[in-house]
Amino acid sequence: MPNRVTNVGYGDRTWFLNSTASAELRAEIDAQLDQQVLEWYANVPEAAHLEGRNVDSEYYKRNLIETAWRIRMLRVSEAKALVEIAKISPQAAQVWANYEQEEMLHDELFIADLEKAGVSREQFLATEPYLSTKLLTGYFSYLLDHEGPLGVVAYSYLVEYVNVKLEPKKLEALKKSVGEANIGGQINHSHTDINDDHPGEVWAAVRHLLRGQDDIDSFKRYLREHQQILAQYFEELYLDTIARAEKQPA
Repeated sequence: MPNRVTNVGYGDRTWFLNSTASAELRAEIDAQLDQQVLEWYANVPEAAHLEGRNVDSEYYKRNLIETAWRIRMLRVSEAKALVEIAKISPQAAQVWANYEQEEMLHDELFIADLEKAGVSREQFLATEPYLSTKLLTGYFSYLLDHEGPLGVVAYSYLVEYVNVKLEPKKLEALKKSVGEANIGGQINHSHTDINDDHPGEVWAAVRHLLRGQDDIDSFKRYLREHQQILAQYFEELYLDTIARAEKQPA
């Protein structure tokens, strides 16, 4: 009688992509993300606001609030993703678990910077996240229920790649506009992403999860879809802060 145990990652573990093919695909993915960054700057309201000299205080604080809430809510889905990843590839699950261990409590880094900006922990907790932040969390749940964990991992590759590429420039600008002593949490977060090579770590999990061309096509699509939802967030942030202030009577 055959063993009935399944979904424990005991299937074919042969790499779909060898090392060369993996490097070539990653370069292709990175080129897609570079193009998405250009589209981001061209189409998202105030996309480079935090890189400028005159940072709107309410925009800055609300972005920190939403970032902390986003980490808090997405880590629940990302923890659930570990279960689904383990059913496919224990190797990918090991990489993902280590990555999540490093990222799990980073909400506290942003909350620390919030307190330096005059927003108490109690005020943070009393602030309900934007609808766009909730929708991103809901998309993660949809993916896990109906498409699998690859889309969740794709989000992390997108944000880690973009953070490593763009965050140092933004932080240098914030040192001048907000003050280096006031952005220690954000600096520590960026140092973790860069020094621990989080893009490379997430890509290692991705490589284990890619089992065919359909997965590659889906991964590219997930990157575009995540950016669309994040663009909705930054538009909501802009309308609620900068645009609202501009409409106020002088």
